[in-house]
Amino acid sequence: MKRRGKGGIFATILFSFVSILYLAPLLIVLINSFKKKAFINLEPFKLPTEKNFIGFENFTTAIENYDFLMAVVWNLVMTVGSVVVILICTSMFAWFITRVNNRATKFLYLLCVFSMVVPFQMVMFTLSLVTDRLRLGTPWGLIIIYLALARGWRCSCSAALSNPSPLRSKRPP
Repeated sequence: MKRRGKGGIFATILFSFVSILYLAPLLIVLINSFKKKAFINLEPFKLPTEKNFIGFENFTTAIENYDFLMAVVWNLVMTVGSVVVILICTSMFAWFITRVNNRATKFLYLLCVFSMVVPFQMVMFTLSLVTDRLRLGTPWGLIIIYLALARGWRCSCSAALSNPSPLRSKRPP
């Protein structure tokens, strides 16, 4: 069995601590979900007691009054639909810009790379304007919006992966 060095133990402790920090907000939300509304704001970090414990009533209220299960279904549809559309469209585009070697495809590749440098606030402002004008504020329209947000990173990654060697030419023999 291999012995860990001091650096390995330190890294394990450090990343365990960082993992706990990332999971702490989820744990706080879970703990607060078993409390009455007033006590969530008054005592957000305390464990539920007999005085503030409400049980699963918050969960049943969410399922009955707020159509929670339908929201989960729509979330699943939008997530799977977005991933499928992003994978298909960006993979085809990346294949095209790596196989066709001309100025236009090089320019399109540079646009994809450049889109990763543009701050998100600039993208979001124009994207919200286009969303309103084209009436894409529906669950199906969000799939198109996710495609617009992910295309630059996904296309440049796919293009880099489909042309693995920088020494090879862009066109197959």
